[in-house]
Amino acid sequence: MYRWDGGFIMVDPEKFEEGVTWYQEVLGWKCVDKITSWVGRKGFMKLPRSGMVTIKSFEGHYEHLQSNEPKGNVRLVFVTYDLEKTLTYLASHKVDFTETHTLPNGQAYCDIFAFDDTCLTIVEESRGDDVNEYPASGIIGYGSVNSIIHVKDVQRSTEWYEKNLGFELVELSVDKGFAHMRTEDAYDRNALNQQFWDHIWFLQDMEQQNRNDDKVRTYFDIRPNVFFKEYNTLIRNGIKPSQIAGDPINGWGGFHIYDPDHNQINVWSYK
Repeated sequence: MYRWDGGFIMVDPEKFEEGVTWYQEVLGWKCVDKITSWVGRKGFMKLPRSGMVTIKSFEGHYEHLQSNEPKGNVRLVFVTYDLEKTLTYLASHKVDFTETHTLPNGQAYCDIFAFDDTCLTIVEESRGDDVNEYPASGIIGYGSVNSIIHVKDVQRSTEWYEKNLGFELVELSVDKGFAHMRTEDAYDRNALNQQFWDHIWFLQDMEQQNRNDDKVRTYFDIRPNVFFKEYNTLIRNGIKPSQIAGDPINGWGGFHIYDPDHNQINVWSYK
C-alpha cells in the first residue's frame, strides 16, 4: 500500500526565501528549519494544528524536481473550520480564489491561489471540541480529506489505484460521478505503528482542464526496504515511472508516475 504522507509546495529557485516568508506572514505557518541538500532547498513548515508541508525549490538535475507544464488535476488539501471567514481574510490580503463547491459528503471546498499563483485546495470541516486558537488565515493543517483527484472515468480510476497503489474503495457512484477511496497515513503506520485512514475523493471531470496546480504535489510513501521492488512492480504493470531522484536508501528519494488521466502521482521514501 502506498500511504499518504503530505507533500511539497514547489517554488522557483530565486523565489524560495520569498515563498517561505509569504507562507509564514500570510497563512501563519511556521518554518521550523531550512536545509540545502543535493536535491535542492527545502523549508519545513509546521502547520498550526498538526502536520508538516515542505516548501521545495525547483532545483537539481533530476526530472522529478524540475518545473514542468501542468500534468493534471491532483489537489493537496488543507483544512479550515470556517471557509467563509478564511476567504474573507484571504481577500483582504489580495489572495484570489475560486467559487465554493461541495464534495459528495457535504463538505465545502475551493481552490485558492497562494504565493506566485500556486493553487492550494481548502476544505471546511467541523471544529468539534477543538478550542485552540489559530492564525487569522484559519488554514490550520491537513484534515479528513487529504487529496482530490479529477478524472474522466471514476470506475476505471478506482480500479487503477486499487491495483497499482493499493488504495481501498469506500464508495463508488458512477451515476453521480464520484468515488471515495482511502489509504493509510504514513506517519501513523511508520512512526506509531498504528492505522489511521486518509481519504481521497475522485471527482468526474469530462473536460479535464489542466490547471496551474503542478507546483503543489501530493506524495505517497513507500518504505526504503521495498522501494525498488515497488518501482519495478509498476514497470511490470505497464507504468513508466520517472527517473528516481535522490537516494531512497540513505536519505530521501522520489519519483512520479501518471494515472490514466495523465495526473501526476508522486512517491517518496526516506529513512
